[in-house]
Order: sequence, then structure tokens, then C-alpha cells
Amino acid sequence: MKKPLEGIRVLDLGQGVAAPYCGLLMAQYGAEVIKVEPLNGDWMRGLGKNWNGQTAYSISYNLGKKGIAVDLKKEKGINLILKIAGTCDVVLENFRPGVVDRLGIGFNSIKALNNKVLYVSVSGFGQTGPYNDRPGSDGVLQAFSGLVSINKDKDGFPHRVGTTVIDSLTGLCTFQATSMALFGGVTKAQFLDISLLQSAGVLLMPNIADFYLSQGPAMALNPPAGTYKTKDGWFAISIVKEQNFADLCRVIGIEEAISDERFKTSEQRADNITIITDIIQDRLKNKTTEYWDRAFKEAGLLANSVNDFGDWLNDEHVKEIEGYNVIEQPEVGNVPITQLPGGHKMVGTAPNIGSDTKDIMLDYGYSLDEIKQFNREKVVFVPELSE
Repeated sequence: MKKPLEGIRVLDLGQGVAAPYCGLLMAQYGAEVIKVEPLNGDWMRGLGKNWNGQTAYSISYNLGKKGIAVDLKKEKGINLILKIAGTCDVVLENFRPGVVDRLGIGFNSIKALNNKVLYVSVSGFGQTGPYNDRPGSDGVLQAFSGLVSINKDKDGFPHRVGTTVIDSLTGLCTFQATSMALFGGVTKAQFLDISLLQSAGVLLMPNIADFYLSQGPAMALNPPAGTYKTKDGWFAISIVKEQNFADLCRVIGIEEAISDERFKTSEQRADNITIITDIIQDRLKNKTTEYWDRAFKEAGLLANSVNDFGDWLNDEHVKEIEGYNVIEQPEVGNVPITQLPGGHKMVGTAPNIGSDTKDIMLDYGYSLDEIKQFNREKVVFVPELSE
């Protein structure tokens, strides 16, 4: 079956997560994606434990791409990138604003060579405005956006979400914007400005509106929803309507709380949140997570034990719906990769540093002798010529 982005060529100059995630999705939907890295590799190869030059991040966000390693501080390296970019439908980059222009591979430089290029710039705070030159990471934007302020523990301490949620969402937003621009048809060179700031804003849109309408921090969302300690673990409870609270009280044996004036509405429970959560916690701590999981499911309530990722991988439902497939990454071994929503299995492997440098340069008219010379001069890295 033909994939929707077949025939599209993408130059992925991104590092880290946000722009490369967009490149990953484009590759999975059929585009030819050429991933450019420095000679020592994308810094995502240093995120977490390293297995022979790869990490879980570098594998997950580069599946199905071709890899080329180029020194962008050298004129020959820039000329190579310009030659490739001149044939690409999309150029992705996530340098700090201004860097690509100084290097000579910014929008105007590429547009002069390719009058139908879709040039996509991803940055922390966007290409304009007083903060445009500020470095922005996932953690910085979690804090800036207000996400950290609403992710509090029971003692009220705000915490960063323990995964690259803003980077990943920005990758999805970048893919959406890029795909829609391609769908509309790129008849002349076009520039897209994507930021972690705006992507975080989309995620937190109702929270921002709620804060404004409340003229300050909004009431707790669906109290007493939250995470509670059991006899042997943790248990998460959701509340989406009033009936859920009444059913919760019956399941855990605190029926008297249903008619308690302090807890009759969501707003009243928010005002007395410490009292009601302490009552619930006092009940849940005496029985196991398995007991509560079974009791809540039998009652049809929205709740679940707090899993780790091993629980997810081994869950019978996840396996039955083929929620992930296993790819064999060279020099690493088997790696579980989650399926894309809609039943699209991700395929391919992630390139090592410079895996396809020689083949890509041959495709663009460089002779083998020229490639060897580029490698000796450390303009590029060609693994098979560097051993």
C-alpha cells in the first residue's frame, strides 16, 4: 500500500526530540528523511543509557531515517547541505534563532536554491519576540508554560513531568503543521515558525482559560481525583461527574460522605480537598492495589493501578491489540516500539552516526575519492572509511 508521504524528501537538521520527532513521523508515513548529525552525533545519543552509540531516544525518534554526519562549521560541509537542501521538499531545523542564517543554511539561502521548499524552524520561544534568542528545553518550557505549577504532590511541591512531554507534543504539532502545508500544496517557498511555547499553550489551553476566568489559580480538577497509597502500591482514581464520587464512596465504604455538606459538589470538595483525600487515603491504605483494582473495575469506575512500563509491555490487552511491535536495532538488539494511533506500525531501524554518508554523497554526485578526502578532512564522517 502506498504511504501518504511517498515521494517527499526531507532534510532533518534537528537534534534532540522536537524536530526529529516530526522527521520520524514523516519517515514512517513514507517520506525519505535524511538525518544530519554532527561528527560526534546528535546530543540525544547521550540521553539515558547508551548501547553501542544508541539510546532509547535516538532509536525511537530516528527509525526509518537515513543518517549523514557533517561538520557545519566547515564550508565544504555547508555546501554539501545546500546541495541536498536544493532537492528537498521540506527542511527541518531546531537551532536557536539566527544560527542557521549565520551558517548560510537559513530560509533565504535555501529559498534561493529551491523556490518550493517548505522550511520549518522549531525553537523554544519562536523566531520573533523579546525571548526569541533564549535557549528553550522541555524542562524550561514546562516551567514557563505553567505545567509545573499544576503538577503538585500532596505536599504542594510543583514537579516537572518525568518525560519530554513538551518536546514530544511540539514534534506532533510540527508534523501537523508540516503535513497540512504539504496537503495544501507548496507552490512557493514557505516558512513555518513552530515553538515549544505555543505547543505547550495548546496542551494547556483550558488551564490557561480557567486561570483567567477564575482570576487566579483554578479550583482542583474533579476532586478528589488523584493518586493514593495502597497497602502495597499506588492507585489512581478519576472523577468526571458527580455520580462517580457517590459510587467511589460506596465502593470504599464511606457512604456517609455522599450526604456530607462539605462534599456535595465538586466545588465544595475542592474547598475541602485535604479532608476528603485524607478520608479516602485512610481507606485505601488497608488493602492491596489488586483488591482495589478489581473492586473499582467491577463497579465500572474510572481507576487503575499505577503501572510501570514493564506492566504496560506485558499487559494482555496491549498485547492483544498489538500496541507495540519489536524491531531489531543493529548492535543493540530487540527494542519495543509503540504503534502509532490508527494501527500504523513503525518500521525500520535508526541510523548510526554517518551510516549513509557515503551513499548519500554518491547520490549527489560526489566521487569516492572526494568522499574519502572529505572524511580525511573531517568534513563528514564515513564509518566504513574511518576504521
